[in-house]
Amino acid sequence: MIKKRLIYILLFIISFAMSIYSGSLLAGQTFILKYIEDSATKELFIEHLILFTGFYLILRIVKRKSIIVFAVSFISGAYLYLHQSATALILDLLYIRVLICLGDILLLFIRKKYTEESRIAGVLNSFVIGSLFYIISICILSSLHIASIKAVRVYTFGLVVFTIAIYLWLRIFKLIEIKPYAISEYENILELKKRNYFCAGVAIMLSALLLQLGRINIALDYDSLRYGLRSLSVLIGNTGIYDKLGTVNDVYVYPKGLEILTLALNNKISFGFVLSFNYLCAILVLICVYEIIAVCSDNINKAWLGIILVSVTPAVMNMSISAKTDMITLLMQLISVLNMCLYVKKKQGYYIIFALVSLLASLIYKPTSLLFSFGIGVSNLIYLFFLYIFNKNKSENVLRDKNNYFASVIYLLTFPVLAIVLVYARTYMLTGHIITSVYSSVWYKLGIETKYPYTIGIYKSGGMNMSSGEQVDMLYRLFQLFIAPTGEMHIYIASPTVIITVLLGLSVIFTVRFLFENRENRGIFAYIGILLSVDAAVSLISLFILNQIDGNYFILFFTLVIITVCFLTETDSVKYLFRGLLPCIVFAFFITGVTNWAGVSGLSEIVKGGSVFGIYNHHAKFLDRDLKERKEFADVYEDLTALGNPRTLLLSDDNSLSVLGLDIRTYTDITGSGGNPAVVKTLEHFKKYLDYAQIKYICVDEEYLKGRQRASDVVKYMYEEGSTEVYKKYGDVVIYKVTVK
Repeated sequence: MIKKRLIYILLFIISFAMSIYSGSLLAGQTFILKYIEDSATKELFIEHLILFTGFYLILRIVKRKSIIVFAVSFISGAYLYLHQSATALILDLLYIRVLICLGDILLLFIRKKYTEESRIAGVLNSFVIGSLFYIISICILSSLHIASIKAVRVYTFGLVVFTIAIYLWLRIFKLIEIKPYAISEYENILELKKRNYFCAGVAIMLSALLLQLGRINIALDYDSLRYGLRSLSVLIGNTGIYDKLGTVNDVYVYPKGLEILTLALNNKISFGFVLSFNYLCAILVLICVYEIIAVCSDNINKAWLGIILVSVTPAVMNMSISAKTDMITLLMQLISVLNMCLYVKKKQGYYIIFALVSLLASLIYKPTSLLFSFGIGVSNLIYLFFLYIFNKNKSENVLRDKNNYFASVIYLLTFPVLAIVLVYARTYMLTGHIITSVYSSVWYKLGIETKYPYTIGIYKSGGMNMSSGEQVDMLYRLFQLFIAPTGEMHIYIASPTVIITVLLGLSVIFTVRFLFENRENRGIFAYIGILLSVDAAVSLISLFILNQIDGNYFILFFTLVIITVCFLTETDSVKYLFRGLLPCIVFAFFITGVTNWAGVSGLSEIVKGGSVFGIYNHHAKFLDRDLKERKEFADVYEDLTALGNPRTLLLSDDNSLSVLGLDIRTYTDITGSGGNPAVVKTLEHFKKYLDYAQIKYICVDEEYLKGRQRASDVVKYMYEEGSTEVYKKYGDVVIYKVTVK
C-alpha cells in the first residue's frame, strides 16, 4: 500500500509539472492572460469557487439523501435562473423525455423478446430510435411539400401530446414496465458519499457542468451562428427541407440530422432552446460513459471517476454549448460502444443490432462521423471475428441468440437506413453528390459532377476538394494537441489539456500490467483495447490530412482514453488516481473557464428585475446592441422586416442581420471556405446566382469593401450597368434593390 501511494504521489508531481509547463507556454504564446485579466473571468471563477465549496460541504456533511438532492437542486436551480438558462433546459428535458417515450413505444414488441439488462442502455437506445423516427417523419412531410416551419411546429406539438397519451396508456395497462436502475449490482452509491475524494470530485463535476450552462447564452460561436442556429432560413423553406434556398457553401448541405431534430425548438427570440438540447446530449454522453465503465468493470466507483474526468475536459464539454453536431455524434458512437460492451458481457446477439443502429445513426449528424464511426465499426468486426475464431468449435454460436430474430433485425435497421437515405437525399438533390466535404473529390474522380452553384465550369466549391496535401510536422501537431496548443486556435478553444496526455500514458502502463496479471474481464479488455487502438489510428490519419487541427474532431478518442484508464485501474486505487490527477483536473477546469468556441469571457448576465419566463432573448440583445453600436444595421433590420423579409445578400462582417432572423445570404459564404468564388468571377455568373437564389436586395457595408477588390468591383459594376439601384442609405451601409431581369 505504501508503494502504491508513492507511485501516485509521483503521478501528482508529474501532473503538477505538466500542468505548469503547459500553462506557462499558453501564457507566453496565446491570449490566455488577456482572458484571465478580464473582470468577467475573475467573477466567473469566484462564483464557481463558491459553488464548489457549497456542493462539497453539502455532500460531505449532510447525511440524508433527500436533503442532499434538495440542496443541490436548489442551488443549481437558483444558478440557472439567475443566468437565464432554466426555462430552455426544462423544456428540452421534456422534449428529450418524449423522444425516449416514443422510442419505448416503437420498441415495445422488440422488448417482449429482447430486453436490455442495463436500464440506461434501454433509455439511450429508445432515444436513438425516437430521434430517428422524428427525423424520418420530418423528411417525409418535406417530400410531400407540406413541411413549412409552422406545420413542423404543429406536427411536433401533436406528436408530443400523442406520445405522452399513448405512453401513459401503455403504462397504466402495464404494457410498458420500468425496470429499476441496477445500481445494486455494483455497490451502494451512498457508500461513496462517505469518501472525501468522491465528494470533492462530484463538487468539481457539478461546478464544471453549471459553468457551461452559465455562459450558454453568450457563447455564440461563429459556426453556430453561421449555420447551426439559422435553420429557419438555410434549412427549411415553404414546403420543407428539400427546398432550394440559394445557399452556396458546403456547410449548408452537410447531413442535417441535428438541425432537423431541433427544428421545432428553433425560433427567432432565443437560441437557448437549440443550445440546451445539445447540452443535454452532453449530459447523456456522461451518463453513457458512466454506464460503459460500470458495465465493463462492475464498479460505479470507477464510473463516477470517469464522468468527473470527462466533465472537466474542455475539448469535450466546450462542445456542449455550441450548435455544432459533434456532441450528438459522440453520443451515438458511445451508445454503440455501450451496446457492444453489453454484448461482450452478456453474449446476447440483439446488442450487436442496437450497436449497429446507433452507429449508423451517427452518420446523419456529421460528415466526418463517416471516418470515426467507420473506425468503431471496424473495431467491432475485428472483435467479433476473433471471438468467432476462438469459439467456432463450441456447440453454441455466441454470435446469435437461440431464437430467430431476423424480423426484429430488419425492423430495427429500417430506422437508421431510412433516415440516412432521406437525410442524404437532401444533399444529393442540392449538390448531385451523396455526401460532400472532402469526399466530393472521390465523385469528381469518378466523373460525377456536382450541381450549380457548387460547380461553375471548371471551378468547384472549396468544400468539394480534398485538403491541400501539404507536408505536416506530425510531432509538432501532436505537441500542440497534447501539451500546449499555442499555434492552433482550433485546439486552443477545444483543448484536451495535459489531463489526456497523462491518462494516455497511464493507459499504456495499466495495459501492460493487465497483460501480466491473471484477471477477469479479458473479453472486455480485448474489445476496449481494439477500439482504442483503431480509433487512435484513425485519429492519427485525420491529424495528418487535416488542414487545420480541430480539437473537437478527436473527442471520441479522448473519451475512450478516459474509459480505458478508469476500466483498467484497480478498485482500491481509484482515490489515489483521483488525487494524483488533481493538478490536471484543476488545470483542465481552469482552461474550460477561459476557453469556448465563441471566445467570450465570463457568464451570462444575471437577470435583473425578472425576465419573461426566464428566457434569454437573443433577438432583443442583438437589436439593442445594434441600436447602441451600429444603429444603421438596426435601421436596416426594421426596413427589411417592413418589406416582408425579402431574401437579401449581405456584404459585411457584422452578422447581426443573420442572427436577427432575416432571410440573409452572405458574400463571405460564397467566396470563403467551403464556397465557390466562381459565382462572382464575372458579372454574368453573379447575375445568374442572384436569379437562382431569388435575391431581392443587396446590403453593403462600405467598411467590408475595403481590401476586398472583387467585392467592391461587383457592387460598383452591378450599379453602373443598372442591375441594381440604391434603395436606401444608412451612413456606411447601403441597400441596393436588385433589378436583374
